[in-house]
Amino acid sequence: MTMAAITLALDYLGVFAFGISGALKAGQREMDVFGMFVLALITGVGGGTIRDVLLGESPVFWLADMNYLALCGIATAGVLVLAPRIVQWQKGLLVFDAIGLGVFSVIGTTKGAQAGLAVAACIGLGCVTGIGGGILRDVLALTRPIVLHREIYALASLGGGALWLVLDHCGVLPVVSLLVAGLSVVTIRLLAVRYKWGLYSLGG
Repeated sequence: MTMAAITLALDYLGVFAFGISGALKAGQREMDVFGMFVLALITGVGGGTIRDVLLGESPVFWLADMNYLALCGIATAGVLVLAPRIVQWQKGLLVFDAIGLGVFSVIGTTKGAQAGLAVAACIGLGCVTGIGGGILRDVLALTRPIVLHREIYALASLGGGALWLVLDHCGVLPVVSLLVAGLSVVTIRLLAVRYKWGLYSLGG
């Protein structure tokens, strides 16, 4: 399996995970099916769209590959089928959001590196890719963006991007770098939610 294929698979995973979180949020806000799909789509492709616009890529990734739209549709359908069990399950939203955050943070960072951006710009691009969709989702759902919650969110994204750059610089296999950095973001984010970690609480 080539690195390009692995990256594409992770990108699909990120869109699907974010799509579920968007559909869950729409369900919690009692939106109809169309509203659920729109929120799933915005969440799934929002961060990547901002990334591609900043990089000047045209067309943006999801317009060139209709599989992304299909994944958001499947995510919406899945939430609808399981609605009685998970629409009000806030933990589910947080878990899928963390997965999407981890995947897109490292993919955004790699895109920046491939474009020849400076280290800080690569990490920033990864963060924008990771948090962009979630911000758009929460704004459209008329709730406080998750990035503004007490628990560590954007910092986890920045840390994952920085870790990927370090691993890549050290010559670690690309697929290992992606997985380790992505999983670190997911782990940090979920631990932050579980133990209420925040910037002001880290120092005791």
